[in-house]
Amino acid sequence: MKAKSYSGHKILFLSLGISLALLINVQVFAQGKQANNWYFGHRAGITFQQGSPPVALLDGQSISPGEAGTACMSDKDGNLLFYSDGKTIYNKNHQVMTNGDNVGSPTTQGGMIVQNPGNENRYYFFNFATTGPPPSPYKFQYSIIDMSNGVGVVLPDQKKIFLYLNTTFHLSAVLHENMEDVWVAVHGLGINSFIAFRVTASGVITTPEISYAGTSYLGNVGYMKISSDGKWLGVGNYYDFLTELYRFDNSTGIVSNQNVVTIPVPAWGVEFSPDNTRFYAQGGYLSFYQYDLTSGDPVQIAASAVRLSTEPFGSGALQLGPDGKIYVGFLANDGYLGVIHDPDKKGLLCNFEFHAVYLEGRTYLDGLPVFMQSYMRNPEFTTSQYCSGTPTQFNIANTNGIDSVYWKFKDFVNMPNDTSTLLSPAYTFSGPGTYYPELTVYSGLLHKTVKDTVVIYQLPTPQLGSDTMFCPGAAIALTLNAGPGDTYNWNGNFTPGSQTLAVTDTGTYFVRVRQHGCTGYDTIQVGSYPPATADITNAQFNNSNCNQADGSITGMVFGAVIPFDVVWHNSESVEMGNAPDLLNVPAGSYTATVNFGSSCSQKFGPYSISDNNATQIADVLPTPDHCNQGMGLLEVLPASGNPADFLYSLDGGPYQANSGLFTGLGEASITLA
Repeated sequence: MKAKSYSGHKILFLSLGISLALLINVQVFAQGKQANNWYFGHRAGITFQQGSPPVALLDGQSISPGEAGTACMSDKDGNLLFYSDGKTIYNKNHQVMTNGDNVGSPTTQGGMIVQNPGNENRYYFFNFATTGPPPSPYKFQYSIIDMSNGVGVVLPDQKKIFLYLNTTFHLSAVLHENMEDVWVAVHGLGINSFIAFRVTASGVITTPEISYAGTSYLGNVGYMKISSDGKWLGVGNYYDFLTELYRFDNSTGIVSNQNVVTIPVPAWGVEFSPDNTRFYAQGGYLSFYQYDLTSGDPVQIAASAVRLSTEPFGSGALQLGPDGKIYVGFLANDGYLGVIHDPDKKGLLCNFEFHAVYLEGRTYLDGLPVFMQSYMRNPEFTTSQYCSGTPTQFNIANTNGIDSVYWKFKDFVNMPNDTSTLLSPAYTFSGPGTYYPELTVYSGLLHKTVKDTVVIYQLPTPQLGSDTMFCPGAAIALTLNAGPGDTYNWNGNFTPGSQTLAVTDTGTYFVRVRQHGCTGYDTIQVGSYPPATADITNAQFNNSNCNQADGSITGMVFGAVIPFDVVWHNSESVEMGNAPDLLNVPAGSYTATVNFGSSCSQKFGPYSISDNNATQIADVLPTPDHCNQGMGLLEVLPASGNPADFLYSLDGGPYQANSGLFTGLGEASITLA
């Protein structure tokens, strides 16, 4: 009897092309449309609402000074809500939002907009503000925006709330590991500190998590980005001639000082690829590099630098777009944005284009808008149940911002019936093997394709053998072998690594073998044959006559639960017959052996057959009759131990007693009895 069950692994992703990156068992925030509209520079802008490549916007009102960036926010459908140059907040109508003037100071990254995790109409605008004339330190602060009226208002009593003093302009945000809260991180000025504030549904927790790691920053300009998976933090410090990479823990907000990657190359803009395997740093002419993060080793990462361009351009910002491409700003790019088309790919395969997006006569200046990095992460899906013959379940980690999907399971045997448009399909692959299913998600007019490697395993097939029986009274010594597996359960007892089981008693034995999350089942019955029987109730023991082979044993009834045969042997182990009745044997001792089952035998007896006790003659000594004178003589010698009780008959006459000595005999025929 067999029974089977199933259970899931590692995932490869493809972003708007065929680039692959390895991720393992991660739950993430899927792509939304909150980053679909960008305003920056001198009234410049682009929108992804019409797909990719983006289209230039000409209605923006923000004018960012040199070395300053912006922050923008759209709703879940990609409609513009508001944007800011760090000093003024503009609503969707490109008017100054109520109480949106004088909210702070223009800085490298402009600001950061974070939606309240518990209220879709409330937004936190984080930015920097001066505390006095130079060289007075900057303060880090936030204001609360209420969008209930559709155009927004900065709450007058919740404006420019102080959080921290004396920071650089580095600023980034990413989702907490719980996928609800948000971390907003900045860096201290003149000290090697990272300061991370947690935003919850209850508000901003004003007591930060402070980490001391890396280098003390004397310059305050440059971009800082946390990778969209919350595992890396990259910093460009342009005037300190420095680029650094750290490990970030999005469960605690802590920046690790272990394995810091320090690169003595200036960077203004920094960014991570959608799959978080590549890091980009841009510091201007001959200082635009890609770094490979896959090794995780600081030395190897620093040594992996690939220069992406030798064009004569100035420094600028980098920003990952909702289409999975990285947009590059340059001070000397003649009203264009550059684009890294395939940022997941290694080296020059990332396909950097210098003049890619024309801004329709508007000017980039020095900064691009920043967003919470989690908006930009590739959509991801998880799979479970990898056993042949059982449906594999596919689930998108988060469907936020996804309008529709198209699955291709790449099962060539089942093509073209290996597709689905369900959000969470269950698909049964045609058999064991490695498959490369693809998910394409559509968000407005944008789409991304991700790819997963799914290994379907053959079910374990334990073979304990056929049910088996042992002979009555025999010692049971049987080793059951369940075959290869990861874990074993014998008769309900979990026994890791126990592929075999020693059996010494009868009963039912079963095993569940689990391998690669799949379970196989088998059972075996170990029994003992009932003893054979021999019924002599109606047996007839027929003696032999005069030591002749005419004795017999008949009428005995032998029995066994399965087919059997009977073999008779004499006392000298000579076979005398192979049927239930023993026929034509001389007097003696006989044993019946019943053979049954798997080489089982059982003996019955011994049984005796006697002679009928007739006297046995040892010898006859005749003396002939001479000349028919009646002088013949016959002496019969009885066998030792037999009485001389012979009877005789002359020429067929009546039998008469005699002592064994016959005299005076003439010629005659003598019969002894």
